[in-house]
Amino acid sequence: MITENMRTVPDTVLAGRLQREYILPAAAPARLDGLGGNLAYAAAAFASWGGKAGLVSRVSADFPLDLLTRLEALGFFLDGVHPVSEPLDSRYFVAYGEGNKAYFDNPVTHFAERQLPFPPELFGYQPSRKYCSKTDYETNSFRVTDMPRPFLEAKAAHVCPIDFISHKILPSVLKAGMIQTLTMRACSCYMDPIFWEDIRGLISDLTVFMMTDTQALKLFQGRSVDLWEIAEHLAGYGPEAVIVQTEDGTTHLYDRMSQKRWILPAYRSRISDPTGVLDAFDGGFLAGFQQNHEPLEAALCGNISAAIAGEGSGPYFLLECLPGLKEMRLQVLRQQVIAA
Repeated sequence: MITENMRTVPDTVLAGRLQREYILPAAAPARLDGLGGNLAYAAAAFASWGGKAGLVSRVSADFPLDLLTRLEALGFFLDGVHPVSEPLDSRYFVAYGEGNKAYFDNPVTHFAERQLPFPPELFGYQPSRKYCSKTDYETNSFRVTDMPRPFLEAKAAHVCPIDFISHKILPSVLKAGMIQTLTMRACSCYMDPIFWEDIRGLISDLTVFMMTDTQALKLFQGRSVDLWEIAEHLAGYGPEAVIVQTEDGTTHLYDRMSQKRWILPAYRSRISDPTGVLDAFDGGFLAGFQQNHEPLEAALCGNISAAIAGEGSGPYFLLECLPGLKEMRLQVLRQQVIAA
């Protein structure tokens, strides 16, 4: 652990989920009981651009915190990672088939089909059901006491998908401190017409709100099927920019401040494991945004991080990038941006 006399206040806070991943990629070796969760991918991407942050997450009592030592060695703060006594399953399983179609159920079947020994740690595993309550806390849900007081002196923060309660509380907690830049990625469970009346209050304090096209269309079901109209409507609730991403990695960016629209194609590369690519985008985006507060440049950084994440497996693959590779790819991708 970092000794007390070495501590400084983190400039950035990242909040989300940490998990133990069991991944069966379609075109790569199995990755079993490794560090995972959206927070891990966002943090690794942020670190790959030279960033350091304080991490906030609730984990199971038996979560192997030594999986985070590499991030800690890079200057990340783990004060906000809280092991809890309540039952909390930190395991996450996914198997990818043809076309990188994801399968989350029946891990025994997928291991048998690939003639791989079944990890005993996965016995009794059931995928978590994506349900958001408007009032009830889950074990994963953020509590105000989870935020270390020094973290409130940070200037920027990103909130990964957690749940509705966490996304309702975190912006107000962070904005009570010194936060100037606040980004958040939507949770699928509340991107639903049932939550329509709650969305304005949920995103009003954000600088940037990120979502997929599937989430956007589900929330606006019966209201709009135009992604630009959706982005502009949500930006009207307060965010300076709204990002909508399609399944092929294309990024639609609406900048409310300049009233400009951009389409950024995905950086084309061979996808080995798509796990965590959106979270890697978010970490890269925040790192880029902190450099010059230009959403377009930040989105370019995000797309590069997403591509690199998909080329390997696991969050730490993002830290293995060759020197100069990201900058070279940025130059290529800048030439492909379309003003919509």
